[in-house]
Amino acid sequence: MGDELAAEVSELEQQMYSMAGYEFNASSPAQLSEVLFTKLQLPTAGIKKGKTGYSTGQKELDKLRGQHPIIELIERYRELTKLISTYIEALPKLMAADGRIHTTFNQDVTSTGRLSSTNPNLQNIPVRTELGRKIRQAFVPSDGKVFVGADYSQFELRLAAVLAGDEKLIEDFNSDVDIHAKTAAETYGISIDEVNKSQRRAAKVINFGVLYGMSPHGLAAATGMSFTEAKKFIDHYFEVRKPIRQYLDKILTQAREQGFVETYFGRRRPTPDVKSSNFMVRSSAERAAMNMPIQGTEADLMKLAMIRLEDKLSGLADAILQVHDSILVECKPEDVQKVSEIMKAEMEGVCPELPIKLKVDVGTGVNWGEV
Repeated sequence: MGDELAAEVSELEQQMYSMAGYEFNASSPAQLSEVLFTKLQLPTAGIKKGKTGYSTGQKELDKLRGQHPIIELIERYRELTKLISTYIEALPKLMAADGRIHTTFNQDVTSTGRLSSTNPNLQNIPVRTELGRKIRQAFVPSDGKVFVGADYSQFELRLAAVLAGDEKLIEDFNSDVDIHAKTAAETYGISIDEVNKSQRRAAKVINFGVLYGMSPHGLAAATGMSFTEAKKFIDHYFEVRKPIRQYLDKILTQAREQGFVETYFGRRRPTPDVKSSNFMVRSSAERAAMNMPIQGTEADLMKLAMIRLEDKLSGLADAILQVHDSILVECKPEDVQKVSEIMKAEMEGVCPELPIKLKVDVGTGVNWGEV
């Protein structure tokens, strides 16, 4: 796989050199900026500028998408070179004498309470791309075992509905409604049967993005909308999801007046920077304050689920990995059904007092990529 990717990287470099008219280091922000904005004269309106020239960060490339075919080549080049350096070349060197890669889980590093993984970070192995899934296929269980993975479906959005007291959204989740299609229908003012793929995608992006303070610029970059379309969509979204808007406003007020925000279970995070006179610092702190109760509650519930599973799966399965809203274990093939049933039941029933139904999807495989 490494040789295949290296060959594709070389081909991408040749294509970029041809477009630029000369060879350059595509990994150098300064040289890339020179190519894009001086040689190819791409528009600089709205592009951030630093000491070494115009930025070539991903957010800036998003603004240039469609302006020149070299943009897509750069994005693909970056994706491949990161996979090669971070995973394909690095992971084999980290293998221990027992043939396994051992990570370290940190209990109190993140500000939200989520577990983090270091040396190496196994929570960051790609999953959404075909190449990422191929890398996951390299991870296999012990001899004679198979993997069973269980992950919460739309976990943060369900918890946002609970924390915001959005009875309508809670009812939709409890009725197994397609939340993204329903949101699109309500936002666009059409029936759910009339919702097309692009409309559903926009609703999905904002359903999750709003929890992180997504702006019209962010929605436009993620969906291909114009800024005006994205702003209009977000405005309509909050008209439909008024309890979510009211909840986010309430959280910011609490952060400013009380100096902290808290999870469903009362675990607090101090928020001193929401009063900062520095706009960038204050904006970042506000986004973190809005997201912490949701992501922090997710972390609390996941840890409770892990404790329950440690007891229920004793002698049946061994825990291998936790990735934020999912748990991976290994067990004997003949125990897969029982293990799957236990994981689903314990994770969905982790907090009976919640007014919303939690949904857990379970999968199995002979490697991580199949799960």
